[in-house]
Amino acid sequence: MNPGNRALLTVAVVVILMIASATPSHAAVPDDARVLVAHWRTTSIVFGSPRDEHLILNADGTAQNWVVTATDRSGVKDGSWKVEGRNLILLLAGSNEVSLPFTIYEGQLVFPNIQNRRRFWERLAR
Repeated sequence: MNPGNRALLTVAVVVILMIASATPSHAAVPDDARVLVAHWRTTSIVFGSPRDEHLILNADGTAQNWVVTATDRSGVKDGSWKVEGRNLILLLAGSNEVSLPFTIYEGQLVFPNIQNRRRFWERLAR
């Protein structure tokens, strides 16, 4: 490919990506991902204190995330979510897109489902 065509192709790809990023990314989730529609919580101990992270995955593809500790509560981050294959993809305000494998084990969300990094999320409500 000559340099002129390569530059034109690069510009076209950038324009397509800009249009795609301007389009709202949340849409109704497919039926096979409906098991994820819920309010989830994971608890960890940080410096001897509990830290609860909440994640709400809505049926319309929107999401909310926040953290609660014994002394503080973060603001709610709004965003979107979707499933591609076995990956849960989260895009929350002020954060980079996260795309990591997940599974459901005995009613709990395992996310990410990566050896030595697994976090178990308890379903609080549907």
